[in-house]
Amino acid sequence: MSYADEMKNLVGDIKSSHRDRTADVKNLFSETQELLEADRKELQEMAKELKDFLAKSENARMTDFRSMIKGIQDRVEEIEADSRKLLAQFDKEMAEMSKDLKAFLAKGENERMADFRVMAKDIQARITEIFRDTKGLLGEYKEERKRAAGYWASLGGKIKEDEQAISTAAKPAAKPKPKAKKRAPSKKKKK
Repeated sequence: MSYADEMKNLVGDIKSSHRDRTADVKNLFSETQELLEADRKELQEMAKELKDFLAKSENARMTDFRSMIKGIQDRVEEIEADSRKLLAQFDKEMAEMSKDLKAFLAKGENERMADFRVMAKDIQARITEIFRDTKGLLGEYKEERKRAAGYWASLGGKIKEDEQAISTAAKPAAKPKPKAKKRAPSKKKKK
């Protein structure tokens, strides 16, 4: 076969392939259009059914909503009533406590002053005891310092004696220096 025949066959294959693909795209396009139309019709039917359902059940929903709101309002009124009762009881108890506290303070002034004087006397006695104990501790501390100072002073004297003994023992006796010998002049060899 010649190249011309091969080229003809190749061009023919390309044309038939193009026709086949074009036909396939047209088929896909028409199928897609059909699917979209079917979905649109189905959505319209569902919307109509939902609208009818909501129209029919509006009265039932409104009745349920009203009963729910009524229940909430009843509960709020109950909470308000309980709160009023609690606040009234609290005010009453606070008034009683205030009255009792005033009576206690009026009656107990002398007792509190007597208790305060006893407590102040105990505190003063404790302070005196602390001063006495502190003075004793300071005296003991002073005695210990004196003993320590004496001990350190005695150690200092021993150290000086030891240093003198060591320095005396370390010094060698003076030896006379030997006289230096004179060197004879060196003779250099001549070459």
